Amino acid sequence: MKTMTRLFFTFILTWAPLLMAQRIAPAKIQAALFSKLLAFYTNLGTEEFSIHVVDTPAIAKELEKMVGSKMGNAVLKAVTTGDGPPTDGAKVVYISKMQEDIITYTHDTKALSITGNPDLVSAGVTLGVGVENNKPKILLNLTASKSEGIVWNPAILRVAERIE
Repeated sequence: MKTMTRLFFTFILTWAPLLMAQRIAPAKIQAALFSKLLAFYTNLGTEEFSIHVVDTPAIAKELEKMVGSKMGNAVLKAVTTGDGPPTDGAKVVYISKMQEDIITYTHDTKALSITGNPDLVSAGVTLGVGVENNKPKILLNLTASKSEGIVWNPAILRVAERIE
């Protein structure tokens, strides 16, 4: 009986954190969430803007379906793709793995960095989405947000988990 109890607790302590961990949301869900969350990003204003997607074709495909749509008061004009920083002055940059050159770009140009990989938010990306317990999770890195000069509608603080 002691052995069974020990095995049970070993299993729980080893696997429970992994089973409860945040997961990456499907591309369609990420695109839908970001389209709503960008309404809280007041820097976009009322002009057209573009999103640059780095090395994530599935996200680019979903976001391209939204070209011409309003996100807050601004309209998504284009979605560009590449393996490095944008060359077109994108106001929003999506990354799926940490790339220091992209973070440097977003800080220097005051562009918003976003990701569907929840782990990247604590590593320096400003806004992220994921899934935890089968529910969408929104993560906001306030330190990265300040570095990128992002001005948020305060309402986002009610829906996002803040990381400092």
